[in-house]
Amino acid sequence: MAQAQSGTTSGGPRRWPRAIPPVLVAIAAVAAVYAAVAWHRRWISDDGLIVVRTVRELLAGHGPVYNAFERAEPNTSTLWTYVLAVVGAATGRSLAHLAVELGWLFAVAGLVIAMDAARRWHRARGATGSLLPAGALIALGASPYWDFATSGLETGLGQLWIAVAWWLVVALRSDGRPRRQLITAVVIGLGPLVRPDFGLVAIVFLVAAWLVARPRAWRTAVLAGTALALPLAYEVFRAGYYGALVPLPALTKSAAAAQWGRGLAYLANFVRPYALWLPLAALAGVLAAALLRRSIAGRDRVIALAPVVAALVIAIYVVRVGGDFMHARMLLPAAFTAVLPAAVLPVDRRTAAVLAIVVIWALVVGIRRDDRRSRVSAWWLSDDRLGYRQWTRDPNPIDPELFVIADRPASQAVADAIRDGRRRLMSEAGDLDVAMNPSLDGPAIYAVGRLGTGGAVMPLDAIVADTLGLASPLGARITATTPGMPGHEKLLPRAPGR
Repeated sequence: MAQAQSGTTSGGPRRWPRAIPPVLVAIAAVAAVYAAVAWHRRWISDDGLIVVRTVRELLAGHGPVYNAFERAEPNTSTLWTYVLAVVGAATGRSLAHLAVELGWLFAVAGLVIAMDAARRWHRARGATGSLLPAGALIALGASPYWDFATSGLETGLGQLWIAVAWWLVVALRSDGRPRRQLITAVVIGLGPLVRPDFGLVAIVFLVAAWLVARPRAWRTAVLAGTALALPLAYEVFRAGYYGALVPLPALTKSAAAAQWGRGLAYLANFVRPYALWLPLAALAGVLAAALLRRSIAGRDRVIALAPVVAALVIAIYVVRVGGDFMHARMLLPAAFTAVLPAAVLPVDRRTAAVLAIVVIWALVVGIRRDDRRSRVSAWWLSDDRLGYRQWTRDPNPIDPELFVIADRPASQAVADAIRDGRRRLMSEAGDLDVAMNPSLDGPAIYAVGRLGTGGAVMPLDAIVADTLGLASPLGARITATTPGMPGHEKLLPRAPGR
């Protein structure tokens, strides 16, 4: 009794848990808000349904293809396809729902890991005072981060990979353990499998990791081989299986071509509506001032500049190729990567004003721009979430059945033809209905531009004829027939008389 009253136990004095550090509370709060707004706007895009169709074919034993009879790679992200396949096979859940849920989970986890990496870096540099989220608030102010956290595409996975890669670079030491260096090399090396253009980010992060760790020559060779092993192995598989060196969307969108004018318009359409120049300029000012004062030097300078350089490289690449038809999507990784060193910032007299600017920006823009109105200002751009929300007449279109219903009467006509055993070639516009080539396998052919919706309409043994080239080896390689909208410039011409 005496021990209980004095606050001790038989094992010694009672140890009360320490208070949770305020920075962890702030990180949790930002992550919770982001998770809530992203889940509130959950949806799956038509392109997300393309991934779902490919995974269905893979799990059915037909291989990573869109149509069972044809070796074509319609998905930009190799790793996202296989992650969905593995988790889908293990859980048996609806692949469309799984694509939305995993994308959301990865996006939130990426934001948390980014903030923790910045926290660790600032603490390692000697920051002992309070730390508060700053750069991470970009995900709360710019609503495209909410929309593409789900969407069924690889955006969430990309956000997670970028954050984990930088976290590992921050954790490296020149006298670090070989095992940690190997893990860092493997993870960073996954970049091209997350998205081919992330190979640019991977190169910058690998150089930064080498500058931080400074391994000997023989170990550098081992680590380089480790980083390249999986991407090169898959490239060999891709060349042999598909007969191509890049996914078909890269060919369809002419990723090697330069379209600077359209790319600059794409950049402006991301920066202007959300006043992104304000938080980016404020945070860049903090970094520039620290570099000028030489308070960031040596190893820390490498760690701080690596994300900034990587962001500039990938942003320039996106602008060069002309962006994308989906508003803001392709530039989200660049902005996220750029703010990594300032994901959280120490609170002091130099940063107080910047923290206030970023917080106010996130609150004002986040609230004002959550008004369900499109921010698109070019005819070749699309606010995909708003468009599919209106088309399906559902605030959170996730179920593929919603897309099939919205595709009526064409989807119903092709379903009737399959049910009645009439082997027909039909189109989503309803202006094509002819006998199918008897030499082809399958119950019907459906010619579509909305490739994801077509994949939801048709069973796996049927053929979906892609009129825009994303899943057509022929269509992806033709000269652009209708220049203008990215990814929609190679409309396959019909045979004469059709």
